[in-house]
Amino acid sequence: MIKIRFMQIYREIRDMGIIRAVFLMAAIVPLAALFLYHCLSIQGYNYAIPCVVLAVIFIIHHNRKDYFFLSKLSVSPAWIFIVEYLVFSAPLLVLLFILGQYMQALMYIVLLLVICLVKPSPKGARTKTYNAWVKHIPAAIFEWRCGVRVSLPFILIFYCLGLAGIYSIWLSAVSLVFLSLIFTTFYGSNESQKILAATEQSTDAFLRCKLGRHVKYWVLFLLPLFLAAFVHYQYWAYILAAFAAAVNLLIFNILAKYAYYRQASTGVLSQFVSSLALLCSVILPLSIFVFLTNIVLYFKAKNNLNYYLNAYH
Repeated sequence: MIKIRFMQIYREIRDMGIIRAVFLMAAIVPLAALFLYHCLSIQGYNYAIPCVVLAVIFIIHHNRKDYFFLSKLSVSPAWIFIVEYLVFSAPLLVLLFILGQYMQALMYIVLLLVICLVKPSPKGARTKTYNAWVKHIPAAIFEWRCGVRVSLPFILIFYCLGLAGIYSIWLSAVSLVFLSLIFTTFYGSNESQKILAATEQSTDAFLRCKLGRHVKYWVLFLLPLFLAAFVHYQYWAYILAAFAAAVNLLIFNILAKYAYYRQASTGVLSQFVSSLALLCSVILPLSIFVFLTNIVLYFKAKNNLNYYLNAYH
């Protein structure tokens, strides 16, 4: 199973372009490692960062769509989850051991094992309770309708946490990171070509309309959190940069979806690449790499969609 995961990552990196992917990894990974090393050396952060990573893994685990397939294998799905998440967590665990923080590493592994024992949410799990919320989302941003129907409890929890940013700027930061993570998962599957062509727009018009609409609602959604965080006006530069990075990350996921669009299929952009973009957005100086990547992805998405929207040029 791990071999299959690495083959998926390799295929997606190949689709991005080997040279471009290697360049980004060579520029980003060392800076990210130094940043984590520095943060883990600070008292308090050495507990906060593992907790954030565990929360990210739990959200991914809760929304896994391959549980039914894995349950048919001879190996228990829990063992597969343990190996996958330990491989994903290897850089963090190595840094914790280097810094001699054995207790934090042990606690992290124990909580990771607990997460692996939790059965993911069934793919078809839906409740009518969510309809009252979903019906207020415009049909034009159908990705949000599908995503909110599944992730509403997590969204409400982290949104309330963000509103509590009036009392602590760190609550706003944590809320923004996890809301960004949740919403970027909405763009993991591609719509059919009929839905794509129903807009009857050229590629430029389609991308501009798509980005403009989604960014507008994303900004409106984050505005109360922004105002709550801005109570701590002495951090105004960090607050503006963080919310700009959140918008930048949403644009990245939309453009990546259409840059590698194949009708009615799961997007080739893996959770690994999305998580890397999220990490760059969290480390604010590195968000410039995501911005530059967005420029490349725009032209790649335009060329890719020409095949599907050529009739409307």
